[in-house]
Amino acid sequence: MKEITPRQPAGTLAANLDQLIESFLLAQDVGITSKIVYRRALKRFKEFLSLREAAGGVGYLTKTDIVQYKSHLLAEGLSPRTGNLYLTSVRQFFKYLESNRIYPDVSAGLKGFKRSYGFNRDPLTLQQARDLLNSIDTSDMIGLRDFAMINLMLRTGLRTMEVVGSDVGDIRQTSNATLLYVRSKGKDAKDDFVVLTREAYEPIVRYLAARRCTDPRAPLFVSHSNHNEGRRITTKTLRFEVKQKLLGIGVYSSRISAHSLRHTFATMALQNGATIEQVRDTLRHQNITTTQIYVHTTDRLEHAAEDTIKI
Repeated sequence: MKEITPRQPAGTLAANLDQLIESFLLAQDVGITSKIVYRRALKRFKEFLSLREAAGGVGYLTKTDIVQYKSHLLAEGLSPRTGNLYLTSVRQFFKYLESNRIYPDVSAGLKGFKRSYGFNRDPLTLQQARDLLNSIDTSDMIGLRDFAMINLMLRTGLRTMEVVGSDVGDIRQTSNATLLYVRSKGKDAKDDFVVLTREAYEPIVRYLAARRCTDPRAPLFVSHSNHNEGRRITTKTLRFEVKQKLLGIGVYSSRISAHSLRHTFATMALQNGATIEQVRDTLRHQNITTTQIYVHTTDRLEHAAEDTIKI
């Protein structure tokens, strides 16, 4: 690969970007999901460079250019979390380029977006959760699947990626419990589990029976569309199905989505007496301070000073 020196224009970097990105991805000792995120983020960065080149604004890339890219992301209305994912990818990319004497690390010292305390998604109320489940027509295969998935997420707090990544054989019986083993965020193996209560497990059994599926290697949840029949359902489809059903029960808030089902589980578990340690273990948070956000919110609502005002 041709070495690019610090004195070469950014246009030269952009011209070789596809090759450099592939080399960077091959060198990263990370999981498939992380590589997908890196690829998507660096594609966006390449598009930014292309826009500047078309406008005649490409010169030598400096830190100022990376700061302008940060401003570009902010102007597009990205959340701090998403913006930081893109910036982290760019920082890692330039570290790689500098370590291989390809291009200087012009992203060094770049600060990320400031994130607010709390979550960017709200939980459902108990009534909304009940309405959501009751709204699903289980008279056909798609309804059986959607009820089983959404019910599973509400009762275990699984992430969408964990649900779609599950296989039939990931369900295992022990002497006193039914478990679903999942690949947690950032891990390569399915070595974490959630407990399937009878209420969580039986809808899955009904769905698999309707599919006549007993192959342990088969995806737990599959598409039933004409074009993708039998293929593993995607996170995009799962999120879309949840959102459509939320709209169907009159929940229009942009802060309520498929990920809200995870927040709903945590909030309801704490309200019903689960300890913070139990919720942390079920959600598999690496840091208990993340779980404590739920405790703070729950306590704030239950002991609101506003309720003391009687006018």
